[in-house]
Amino acid sequence: MQPAVLQAIDAWEQHWHQTQAAAVAALKAAFPRLGDRPRYVGCNDIRLEYEEAGLGGGRVCLDDEGRANVEFDRVPNEVIARAVDGIRLPYLDYADGPLCEAPPGTYVYECEGSAAQFEFTLGKIGHGQVVISFATIPDAVAILDALERALDEHDADATRH
Repeated sequence: MQPAVLQAIDAWEQHWHQTQAAAVAALKAAFPRLGDRPRYVGCNDIRLEYEEAGLGGGRVCLDDEGRANVEFDRVPNEVIARAVDGIRLPYLDYADGPLCEAPPGTYVYECEGSAAQFEFTLGKIGHGQVVISFATIPDAVAILDALERALDEHDADATRH
């Protein structure tokens, strides 16, 4: 390759690594419970995970296209509902109103602009799941921030009782 092309690729790689580091910093700022985890062999995704007794656990992966995938389970239904109701998604399939009033089930938002999918499951025994696929970093950060605030409120409510 020509020297100018090699320099351009090197500059792009440096910028990409800075962009990934900024994305990880934003995800962790929104949800400080996340910790770094090693990458799988043969997988370039950056992985972050959390696990807290009674508050769920799961992972956030930053893929090589700069999109975030979130898989949290065993999250208290109240936390999921409070977070989702707080961000006011434009349309949530199968929800006839706020999630805090919804029965157990799976509620989905598909963003036509970004092709991301947001799935919130309120479980029958009080704990559910949050699964986000192919979200832009700002969208993933908004959801994670709402979940963090809802978890903090849940913790505060538990210490008062």
